[in-house]
Amino acid sequence: MKNYIFIFLGSVTLTGCTVGPNYQTPTAPLPSHFINTKQQSTVTTNWQSTVKDPILVKLIQQALMRNWDIQQAQAKIRQSRAELNIATADFLPELNATGKISRDHLSANSELLSSIPFKIPLNYTDSKVEFDASWEVDVFGHTRRSVEAANATLQSSLENSNDTAIRVAAEVAKDYIQYRIYQQRIIIAKNTLISYQKTASLIKLQLQAGKTNAVDLQRVQSQALSAEASLPPLQAEERATLAALAVMVDEFPESLFEKLQQPRSIPIIQSKNLSVGIPSDLLQRRPDIRMAERELAAATANIGVAVANQFPRFQLIGDIGSETAVAGTFTNAASRYWSYGPQIYLPIFQGGRLRNAIKANEAARDAIFATYKKSVLQALADVESALIRYKKEKLREQELLSSYNKIKTSVRLINLQYRDGKTALMDVLDVERQANDLHDQYVQSVGQVAINRISLFKALGGAC
Repeated sequence: MKNYIFIFLGSVTLTGCTVGPNYQTPTAPLPSHFINTKQQSTVTTNWQSTVKDPILVKLIQQALMRNWDIQQAQAKIRQSRAELNIATADFLPELNATGKISRDHLSANSELLSSIPFKIPLNYTDSKVEFDASWEVDVFGHTRRSVEAANATLQSSLENSNDTAIRVAAEVAKDYIQYRIYQQRIIIAKNTLISYQKTASLIKLQLQAGKTNAVDLQRVQSQALSAEASLPPLQAEERATLAALAVMVDEFPESLFEKLQQPRSIPIIQSKNLSVGIPSDLLQRRPDIRMAERELAAATANIGVAVANQFPRFQLIGDIGSETAVAGTFTNAASRYWSYGPQIYLPIFQGGRLRNAIKANEAARDAIFATYKKSVLQALADVESALIRYKKEKLREQELLSSYNKIKTSVRLINLQYRDGKTALMDVLDVERQANDLHDQYVQSVGQVAINRISLFKALGGAC
């Protein structure tokens, strides 16, 4: 019997193979450079090192520790790691133990006992202890493919965690910058309102002295009302942005407001040179692409699992134990029993289940392959979009700054002319309105440049 088992193990080991398709990393040809730049230098992806706002840096660190999306991603890693351990455990033998003790009563009128001419005890105590073991010989790679799939799924979970961290850090930065933008715009609107109110007070004095007319006063008051009407929407957006930021950093809006209520300048994401590398670098830098590639590997391995289910499965099984109904004889040799030997499971008719399981896994693999290809193209589009938006907004910021500096000079000069009676109040108000609008647009552009810079880092797979 022992020789038979050794022959069995040797034969299945020598003839063992791993069925199903072997995974090959898909190719993803990409252009040699991005449309909006000819540079092929290496990009610094750790964009947080370029942030000089300590409050923003602290909020990002807080989000990376406490954000619920990140915690969910980390939980999936633990789940995937446990599932890999479960799959790997199938390589090892399985050992179980059972035991029981029961008080039994036999029927004297049963078919077996009614034919016995003498009486036997009908009440007895049955005691039993059994150890059984089994080990599946992975001939056709069912276990190996399962482990392969579980390992790829774990790697996908790790990449998902990396992608989540990048997304969370970028969203925190964007919300924070947007909050500072609204703060600055509210300050501009309030200063504008105060300026118009002071002008209205001056016009009232002039009206009382007969040096102007009521039409000028009405115009100034109209401008003041317009400036006042611009405040509520800005204040509402400011609070809404704060609420969104509070969710990202896992904090109540009230406590976060206490930390951020003091206005600060819009943080500048410093960068001397814009370096974006080459498109093919995205395959390694973007965690969402790496995640899709690992999901494709897992799906391919699952096809192998489905294919292996069509083939025989071999096990070595055995059990040993002791059972007795006679008191005091539990440890006697006569109470012992054992058995061991090979076992084979061969699927013969499953109603098409196994074939369709293969087709279903192949379709799942094809769907994930499409997702992978799309993620590569989407990454390329993300970089191109972020790059052009950053460049154009940076140019707009410079133009707005130049225009704002010029119109500030015009405001000063036209106010002098108005005091000397060389120009009308309407001209003064028109120039001041243009100056306020340009200031507001410039502040928004400064913030948008920073946001677009972060979007570019995110598109490039910026590290956190």
